[in-house]
Amino acid sequence: MACLALALAACSSGDATPKVDASDKVYPVTIAVVEPAATTRVITAAGTVRYRYETPLGFTTAGKIASIRFQEGDRVVPGALIAALDATQVNSGLESANAEQQRAQAELARFQQLFEKGWVTRAQLERSEAAARAAAAQVSNAGFASGTSRITAPSGGVILARTAEPGQVVAAGTQIVVLGESSGGMVLRAPMIDSDITLLSPGMPATVTLSSVPGGVIEGTISEIDARANPASGAFEVTVALPANAALRSGQIGTVEFRVAAAPQDTGLAVPASAVFNVRADEGFVYLLDAKANKVRARAVQIGKVDDRQLVITGGLKAGDRIVATGLGLLVDGARVKPLATRQPSRTRQAAPAAPAR
Repeated sequence: MACLALALAACSSGDATPKVDASDKVYPVTIAVVEPAATTRVITAAGTVRYRYETPLGFTTAGKIASIRFQEGDRVVPGALIAALDATQVNSGLESANAEQQRAQAELARFQQLFEKGWVTRAQLERSEAAARAAAAQVSNAGFASGTSRITAPSGGVILARTAEPGQVVAAGTQIVVLGESSGGMVLRAPMIDSDITLLSPGMPATVTLSSVPGGVIEGTISEIDARANPASGAFEVTVALPANAALRSGQIGTVEFRVAAAPQDTGLAVPASAVFNVRADEGFVYLLDAKANKVRARAVQIGKVDDRQLVITGGLKAGDRIVATGLGLLVDGARVKPLATRQPSRTRQAAPAAPAR
């Protein structure tokens, strides 16, 4: 009897303890509003600032450099004398050509008189005429060499490079200086892959970011796109024309952004990546808020694309739906929640999708 009494007492004591109902728990969560995904996307590339025209200048004749008047970084005006060859050799060549021309002309005149008297043949006269023409051509060549023994600036600009020094003997066509012509303005040239340049066209706006320029951001316009890829890298070069800015320098490194239409797989509804759980392939679940009951319901969704800004949902939700963005870890279907805040998914950088334990 004593044992029975103890057993009944124990049962009675157990029945008196209230049971905990999981439905009475309230979980604090953050709510996100489902909204249309961005209709545009941004293509970013790194590039280098250059003068549109960076022109190598040199002599068209061989010789010894007598002078170079400018250093790298110096500004020049149109027509300014940049460099000159030693005139001794050039002038002697011109004088020699002039002397030969005078001799050939005198000989031709003598042969013409002799031909009229019948003392020389027509073949001899023709040879004399050819020699006179050759002498005239030599004078023309020597005159051209004399005239191009001086390098003058084709336009105003800045000396970007100086690759020779006075006293150096150079061959014809050797680069002496590189002139950045200010008349063409400044550009940013950026190598890009073929799949990106198909979305670009001349005239499109571009945003250039340069840390060395006050304000850091310059608005430019695409002026050129290479018709063929660089054989070494396989990249196409895109040229962005920049507005006049005294802070721009050839060689500055920056980034350029182009805003283009979103790809078909990027269209849909945007949600925070943290709001999706139990992700498998292109499917997952979200907790949809029932605002009247302050409860959540699990909803299956189809996933389009995930990037560092948002997760695109292509099915299972509609714009304006309110879903749980954070605090999913302890939730179950039908759980009661207390919304702490509401945020817009597309305005926040998202982390990779998480799959909280259920």
